[in-house]
Amino acid sequence: MNRITNFLASASILALAAGAADAAQITGRVTEGTGAIGLEGAIVRILETGQTATAGRDGSFRFSNVPAGEYTLEVSYLGADSQSRQVSLATDASTASASFLLGAEVAVTDNILVVGQRGALTSALNRQRAADGVVTVLSADAIGRLPDENVAEAARRAVGVNVLNDQGEGRFVSIRGIDPNLISTSINGVRVTSPEAGSRQVPLDVIDADVLAGIVIQKSLTPDVDGDTLGGNVEIETLSGLDQDDRLLRLKVAGLYDDNVEDWGYRGSLTFADNFMDGRLGVALSASHQEREFGSDNIEVDGPDYELGEAVAYPEELEFRDYIITRERTSVAFNLDYQATPDTRLYLNTLWSDFSDQEYRSRVEYKLGDGDFFDSAGNLAVVRAQPEIDLNNDGDTDDPGEQEEVEMEVDRDIKDRLESQEIYTVAAGFESFLGRWTLDGVISYVFAEEEEPDRLDTDFRRNMDFGLYGVNMNDPRVPRVAFPEPTGRAAFYDASGFEFDGAEFLNGVSKDEEFALRFNARYDVDFGNNPGYFQMGAARRDREKSFDAETFVYDGFDGPDFTLDQVAQTLDFPLDDFGPAPNPVAVRDFFNANRAQFELNEFDTLVASNAEDYSFEEDVTAVYAMLGVDVDALRVVAGVRAEFTEYDATGTAVFAAEEDATVGGVTLGEDTVFLSTVTGNNEYEDILPSVNLRYEAADDIIVRAAYYASIGRPEAEQVAPTVVIEQNDDNEVEAAYGNPDLNRQQAHNLDFGVEWYINNDSVLAAGVFYKRIDNFIADAATSNVEVNGVLIDDGSTFVNLSEADLFGLELNYQQVMSFLPEPWDGFIVNANYTFVDSETSYQGRNIQLPRQSRHVANLILGYEKGPIDLRLATTYRDEFIDELNAGGAGVDRIVTEHVQVDFSAKYDVTDNVRVFAEFNNIFDEPFAAVIRPGSGLELNSQYEEYGFSGVFGFQLRY
Repeated sequence: MNRITNFLASASILALAAGAADAAQITGRVTEGTGAIGLEGAIVRILETGQTATAGRDGSFRFSNVPAGEYTLEVSYLGADSQSRQVSLATDASTASASFLLGAEVAVTDNILVVGQRGALTSALNRQRAADGVVTVLSADAIGRLPDENVAEAARRAVGVNVLNDQGEGRFVSIRGIDPNLISTSINGVRVTSPEAGSRQVPLDVIDADVLAGIVIQKSLTPDVDGDTLGGNVEIETLSGLDQDDRLLRLKVAGLYDDNVEDWGYRGSLTFADNFMDGRLGVALSASHQEREFGSDNIEVDGPDYELGEAVAYPEELEFRDYIITRERTSVAFNLDYQATPDTRLYLNTLWSDFSDQEYRSRVEYKLGDGDFFDSAGNLAVVRAQPEIDLNNDGDTDDPGEQEEVEMEVDRDIKDRLESQEIYTVAAGFESFLGRWTLDGVISYVFAEEEEPDRLDTDFRRNMDFGLYGVNMNDPRVPRVAFPEPTGRAAFYDASGFEFDGAEFLNGVSKDEEFALRFNARYDVDFGNNPGYFQMGAARRDREKSFDAETFVYDGFDGPDFTLDQVAQTLDFPLDDFGPAPNPVAVRDFFNANRAQFELNEFDTLVASNAEDYSFEEDVTAVYAMLGVDVDALRVVAGVRAEFTEYDATGTAVFAAEEDATVGGVTLGEDTVFLSTVTGNNEYEDILPSVNLRYEAADDIIVRAAYYASIGRPEAEQVAPTVVIEQNDDNEVEAAYGNPDLNRQQAHNLDFGVEWYINNDSVLAAGVFYKRIDNFIADAATSNVEVNGVLIDDGSTFVNLSEADLFGLELNYQQVMSFLPEPWDGFIVNANYTFVDSETSYQGRNIQLPRQSRHVANLILGYEKGPIDLRLATTYRDEFIDELNAGGAGVDRIVTEHVQVDFSAKYDVTDNVRVFAEFNNIFDEPFAAVIRPGSGLELNSQYEEYGFSGVFGFQLRY
C-alpha cells in the first residue's frame, strides 16, 4: 500500500512540474443539423498538433493543453461528411470555441445524417470507434426498436453477449462465456449490488428497458475501472437533461398478451427531459410500469436420477410443473445536472426499480424409485408396486423370506410465493475543469433487496402400494406418465386419496448494500511532441450482504382428515394430463383459518430457520495511476490499479442429530439440533496492470490490442461460513458448508481486433480474445474430512481449481443497404457471431467452463422507409454445462441449444405519433436441459414451454 501511495505522489509531482506552464483552451459542441441533439462519439482533431478529443453525451468537447497559435479543427462522425473550422489563440491564456452542425446543408453537400434505425446504428458505431478500449454500444433508439422487456434482453443483441433466461425472459448477462456472477454491472458509473441471496449476479430483468438511454458492454478494462470482473462490465446509462437543447416528452402505452395463459396485461412509460436557467439546469425523468400474467408448462426429472440398468431407462422421479405468474415491474430514473460555472458541473443520479412475481407453482411428483421394474413394451417402462405380504401368516412381515413392501408415492403440491426484488442507486458527484486539470468525484449508495414474505408450500401425498405404473420414454427428452392398468390410473387422478403430508411457511429476506467514494484527477500534458495526459485516482467501497430466513415446518394436521379434494382445482397442462392440483387461494385460506391445528416439527423448523443465514462485510480500497498518449495514429492508454480487499463473515453451524451424537464435546440426544456461530475472514491485495492500444491504420480502419489483469471475488454462498451437518438414523453424517478460505479468481486477459468502417453507416469487425483464470472456483464433493470439529462421511463445499483457459473469436457486421435501388435501400443488416472454447480440470476430467456456450449468434434484419419501421431478430445460443455431476459422477446437466425469433413493426402516423406491435418467441422455442449418461442416451432433466407473447400500443413524442 505504501509503495502505491508513494508512486502516486511522485507521479503527481512530476505531472505538475511537467505542465506548470498554463495553456490555452478550445471548447465546442458537435450536434445534428438542428443543433438540438449532441452527437456523442464524434472525434475532433487538431490537425496541427494531432490532439484528439471525443464528444461527450451532449456533444461537447474540450482541449486544455494548447499553446497560442492558429489551428484547424476537424470533426469526424460516421453518417456525415467531415467538417473543419479555423480557430485562433492569441496567447497561452486565451480561449476559443467552435461548434459543428452536421447535416445542416443536406441539399448542397449531400451530407446526410439520418435518424431512426440508421441513426441509432450510427450513434453506437461512433462511440465504439472513438473508445480507448474494446466496447460494444447499444443506443437507446436501437433498444427501443426491438421487443425487449428489460436490460438483459436488450444486452443480448450485442456481440459476445449471452443471456440466461428465467421463465422465458432474459435475466442474467454473460459476456464471452463468463458466468454472470463474474460480470459486473454499473448504472451511470456506480456499481450495482445483487438482491439475489448468496450470489453476486445482478438480475437485469429488474430494470425496464424503457428507462434506458443506452447500454455499454465494456470488454477490456482501463485502470480507472473496478478490477473485479472476469468477463466485462455492463454499463447502464439513463437520460440527462443537458443531453439536448429542446424539451423531450415521450409517452408509451401498450397492452401485453401471453399465449400460455391467454391473458392480457399492460405497460406504460413516460420520459421527460428539459433544461432550465438558460441551459444550466438539466432535469430528466423516466418512469415505467407494467403488469402481466404469464406462465409455463414443465416436465423435469428430480436429481436427475434414472434407472439405467433396465431394458428402458426411466426416471426414479418424474415431475410435472405448471407455473402461473403475475409480474409487476416499476422503474424510475431521475437525474439532475447543474452547470454551476462553465467549467464545473454538479449532478445527482437516481434509479429505483421494483420487481415482483406472484408465483403459483403446481407440481406432481411421480415417484417410482421404490418400485420394481416389471416389464417394458417398446419405450414404455412399467414398474410394480405392492404391499408387504405375510407369507407364513404369523403376523410379522419382517421375517426372512417374506416379501417386502414395494411402495411408490405420488405428491401433489403447491408453492404460493410472492418474491419481490428492489434495487435503487443514489449518486452525487461533480466534474470540474481547472486549466489542464480535470477533476471528478462521486459519492454513492446502492441498495438491493429480495423478500419472500409469507411463502406457503403445501404437499398432499398418496402412497401407491398396489398396481402397475409406467413412464412413456418414446421421447426421452419429454417423458410422460402411463398406466398399464385402470386401477393405477384411477388412484393417480383421485383427489380424495391424497392426504396432507406437510407444509412450510417462510419469511426470507436478502439484503446487499454498498457505500462508495470515488475521486479522479487528470492532467493534460505533452510527452515530447506527443499530446497526452496523466491520471490518477482512488476509490473506497464498503459492502454488507446478509440473508435471514424464518421457516416453520409442519408435518401433520391435528384435526379431521385434510385431503386434496377439499381444495382441488383443474389446470390446463398441454404436455400431459396433470390431474387435480391444490388451489393456492383455498389452501392459504384453510391454513390461515386452521393454523393452530397444524403440527409443528420443531426439529426441522430449527434447521430450516438457521441453515442458510449469514452476513458478511467486504471492504475494497483501490488506487490507480494511468497515462494516455497519442503517437501519430497510435493511442496508448496504460497504467496499474491496486485493490486491497478485507472480508469478514458470520454464519451459523447447524448440527442436526436424529440419533444420539457428540459434537464439540457436547452430547446430543435423539432429534436434537445444536447451533453455534462460525466466523471467517480473509484479506488480500491485487496489482492489476493494463494496456489498451488503438491504432488508426487508415481513416476507416481501427486496430485494437489490449491486456488487463482482473479478479473475480467468490460468491456469498461460496465463502459464507455456513455449515449444516446432519446425522441420520443410520449414523451416517453428511454436511454442506461454505469455504471462507477460498482464494479469489485471478485472470489475465488479452484482446486483438480490427474494425473496418466500410462507409459512413457500416462496419465489419473481427477480434480474438484469450483469458487465463487461476483459482477457478467450483463445487466439490468431499468425504471422510473433519468439518467444524465433526468427522463427516460425505459433504459438499467449494474449492479452487488450478486454472482455466478460455479462447474466443468475435465477428460483427452492420450494414445499411443504402447502395441498393429503391425500395430495397431501406434494408439494414446486423449480424454477429461469437465462438468461445474453454477448458479446466475438474475431479480428474477436462471440462468446459460451466454456463459457457461455444457458439452465440445474432441476426437482425431491419427495414426503414418513410413511416415504416420493421425488425426481425434471431438469437442463437449453443448448449452449455449448467450443473456439474448432476446425474452422477461425470454426468453433467446440459442446457441444450436455443433459437429465439422476435419481431417488431412500427408505423409513424405523424411526426409525433407512432403505433407498434411486437412479438417475442414467435415460434414457441422451449427451454430444455438433459443429461447424457452414455450409450447415446440423452435424457430429460428439464423441458419447459412458454408460448409467445405480444405487445401492442402507441407512442407519443414531443
